[in-house]
Amino acid sequence: MTTVLTPSPAGTAIDQSAIAELCNVTKTYAVAGGRELKVLDQIDLAIHEGELLALLGQSGSGKSTLLRCLTGLTTPTAGRVLAYGKVLEGINPYASIVFQTFALYPWLTVEQNVAVGLMSKLFTRAEKEAAVEKAIDLIGLNNYHDAYPREISGGMRQRVGIARALVAEPKILCLDEAFSALDVLTAENLRNEVVTLWKEQATTLKSIFMVTHNIEEAVEMATRICVLFPHPGRLGLVMGNNLAYPRNPNDSEFQRLVNVIHETITMQALPDHPPEPASVSGRPVSKARTRMESIPTVPVGRILGLLSILHDHPELDNIYDIANEIGKDYGETISLVKAAEILEFVDTPKDEVRFTELGKKFINADSDTRKQIFAEQVQKLRLFHIILGYLEVQEEIESETVLRDISTALPYENAENVLQTMIAWGRYAGLMDYDANTQLLSRPEEEVEKEEGKKEEIAS
Repeated sequence: MTTVLTPSPAGTAIDQSAIAELCNVTKTYAVAGGRELKVLDQIDLAIHEGELLALLGQSGSGKSTLLRCLTGLTTPTAGRVLAYGKVLEGINPYASIVFQTFALYPWLTVEQNVAVGLMSKLFTRAEKEAAVEKAIDLIGLNNYHDAYPREISGGMRQRVGIARALVAEPKILCLDEAFSALDVLTAENLRNEVVTLWKEQATTLKSIFMVTHNIEEAVEMATRICVLFPHPGRLGLVMGNNLAYPRNPNDSEFQRLVNVIHETITMQALPDHPPEPASVSGRPVSKARTRMESIPTVPVGRILGLLSILHDHPELDNIYDIANEIGKDYGETISLVKAAEILEFVDTPKDEVRFTELGKKFINADSDTRKQIFAEQVQKLRLFHIILGYLEVQEEIESETVLRDISTALPYENAENVLQTMIAWGRYAGLMDYDANTQLLSRPEEEVEKEEGKKEEIAS
């Protein structure tokens, strides 16, 4: 396929072969306190006829937001969305979406749920019945016309969602992690059927755009794969996939593509060569924290759970096996491992996850010693100096003040989520407390009493 670019009125090039295209798209959301959070930054991406494009990335990288911009469910803050070369206004008429959750109306039958996809079409009753019957037949729902969602399996419910998307005869089928809620065998079967539908051109469907966190799924299905880097979301790796269908996961080229994507995502989140340690304001700063860096928004309990699993199962020495063991997707597992690495409980050379000596000491310690070690590590993180610095000179600080400082230091992070995680970590470490009613951060009473006791000793 030859790609032809022509100048648009705004001076940028339009890809005439594209069904849909994002041109320099940026998306920013307003968050509490009048702050703005940039989710996508200058995205240029086109979906062409005849391709199956997969979008991968860490959790929170903006994958679903990009899909929503492409389909017209969300309007970009800057840039343009095009549909067959024309600026998109409102919902993209050429696209249909299948969501992760089945999103069916429980009071409607299978046939009625599929017919929902035709609500915007000016069809006669006979035309609607024929279209619904065709979609039901295509996706293998025969004899289920009068069944209700509660009466069928999860795999069948997702088939209803796919049929509802196809009944409108879209040019692009958008899959938003459509297979992630299904069991392994059901998901594999449905993936194969979707690819077959697209290849055999039994419908008006020209292309598929899928958002997924499953790297193997992307390599199995897609003809082109894009990796979205986070904070803010921006296109990183873009690669073609010319493997013949059906694809064999044991094929060497299949494995090579999987490894390239694994390494790209992992190295983006868990670089092997952080800067040398330094100190800030007299406090030592852990390695890789010499500049202000965010923390993964991961609860303390999950960090402790990860360390316990690593302790009990020493054979789990890479991030992929850990993801399978804990039942979390690859992106969530990376965030969890990164949290443990920031606290210096594990090291992550390549895709390996190894206990540090401090991590071993921590997991084998009693509850009080754990909290003491956790507190020492938290105090090394430069981000926490924002709160701890205030609490050194005053007993209380408004959370809004801290939110403003976090937003300034980390403009592409969700400051509210970061602050809530900092509070959770700080509370576990015994370094701070928080009153949700007054929205005030403070030092724990025990810490205040200790400090007053030291002052009395010095005075005497």
